[in-house]
Parts: sequence; structure tokens; C-alpha cells
Amino acid sequence: MESLLCSTGPASVVSVHSTSATSTTTKWRNVAMACPAPARLAIHLASSASVSQVLTNRTDFLSMSRRTSLPRETRCEAGADLEEPVTVDNSTVLVVGGGGVGMETVRVLAKAGSWVTAYQRNEKFRPEIEGLGSMLALGDVLDVATIEKVLRSNSFDAIVCTVGGGTTHPEVDKDGPINLANAAKKAGVKRFIMISSVGAGDSVKAVDDKTLAVLKTVLEAKEVAEEAVKSSGLSYTIIRPGGLLAAPPTGNGILTENSGVSGLISRADVASLVMKVLFNEKSYGKTVTAIDQDKLLPPTTSLDGVELLNL
Repeated sequence: MESLLCSTGPASVVSVHSTSATSTTTKWRNVAMACPAPARLAIHLASSASVSQVLTNRTDFLSMSRRTSLPRETRCEAGADLEEPVTVDNSTVLVVGGGGVGMETVRVLAKAGSWVTAYQRNEKFRPEIEGLGSMLALGDVLDVATIEKVLRSNSFDAIVCTVGGGTTHPEVDKDGPINLANAAKKAGVKRFIMISSVGAGDSVKAVDDKTLAVLKTVLEAKEVAEEAVKSSGLSYTIIRPGGLLAAPPTGNGILTENSGVSGLISRADVASLVMKVLFNEKSYGKTVTAIDQDKLLPPTTSLDGVELLNL
């Protein structure tokens, strides 16, 4: 007998648990499948051939899932005792934000095996997103109704909020994360990662006066959002990157709770740090600065004595 452990929604990772009648050997393998039920379930299959006929790869699955649904006669039974711990490679994640760190995060998580839905305002990245085996949901972070609709479309394990409106639309920096946090609570999504910025909250001391004069309204908006996330009751991690670079990853990104540290970091390295903290409980309830250890900026001249977050 084989049991499929699947998450809800149009695109879900399924682990197949096989036990031979003549052996106690147990094997696990992943397939892709759709399951309309409202929780992770155990689906009993008649034979391993049934599995091989489901789908050959994630891209084929996503294409087919737009045209077909699981047959109504498929028998699903609650399988709480079979549920695996959530890890990056068996998780369903909503990444909110249409460029920069947002897209880098989609790329990193999708390649690591996560089922990613990207929530963005336009279709600019649709070909790449779908090419990664991920899905695109169109909407605005200021539109609460659309956010809630997207969260009802799947059983998400985590939300990664990377939105920012810059100096022209600081309301996005404030209301975007707040709307997402409120919607997450309503939908029962417990894990929440917010990308903020060095200079927000108590890290204002790490920003020079010239930068602060330009970004003051944005940083104040981010501080309001940070405080709302902290008091939301969610299992949150707030990441404050330093100056963001459009550069290849160096692999030298670090995290620290020391709010006086400043430096630069590539967007790709921020995304890698997001993946590291995603389901790492050592990061829960923490607000951390993210910089490249080789790209320090004043007032930081050395990391001597700076305690890093080891994951």
C-alpha cells in the first residue's frame, strides 16, 4: 500500500510512502499532484503505476493543473499522523513583491524545491516564474480583498513580504506588511518574514545623516510596519538589509541582532538568507540586520565583537 502526503491547492508537493508486503523497508519519493481538500491528506493508491502516471515533472503538472482537477472519486483520508515537518523543500510559500529581493527569493526557493506563488502587480516576470515551476498571482498589496483571496487559494506554510514603495509611496512600506500580516492571521498562516531596511527602528543609528534625510519617511513607515508584525502573534522574522546591490551572490551574507551594524549586500544574498531562516526556529521572533561581511560601511569598520546569528 502506498500513501500520498499532499498539501492543498493547485500545485502541491507530495511524498509517497511505500511499504513492501515482504519487507519492512520504507521509501519516500516526491511527485506532484493536486488535492482540493482543506488540509494535508493521506491518499491511498492502488499501485505504484498510479503514481508514475500522475505527472512526470513540476512544469508539466502546473500546465495540466490549469486544465484538470483531481477526480471526485479519489478517496482522501486525513493523515495527520503522516505529516512531515515543514522544510524548505516541502513547503508552500507566498512571496510578495514584484522585483529585486522578491524575484530573487522566488528563484532561490523554487530551485530549492518549494512550491512558490509570487504575488505581484503585473505579468512582467510570468514567463520566468512559470519556467521555475512556480505560480503568479496578480494583485496589489494594498488590496486586502485580493490578498485574502490568494491566501484562500492554497494552504501556505509561510509568507515572505518584500514590498517597498520608496520615497514616492511610503504607504506601501507601512500598509503592505500590515495588510499581509492581518490576512495571514485570518488565513491561519503562522510563519511570516518581512524584509525591512537598516535605518528602521533602533537601527537608525547605523544610517548616516544624508541617507536618513532622503529616506526618513520610508524608514518611519517601515518602523510602523515592523511594530505591527511584532505584535501580530505570528512567528515572524524581520530582516533589515543594508544597502542593496544588483550583483551576483557572494555567499558572504550574514545576520546579526546588533542594530548598529551597517554595510552593503546583494539582493541575491538577501534571498539566500531568507531561505536559511524560513523554517529555522532560531530566527523566530527576531529582528536582524543583513549585510555582506566583506562590504562594511561606517559606522561599522569591523565585525570584531559582533555576535552573528548562527543558523
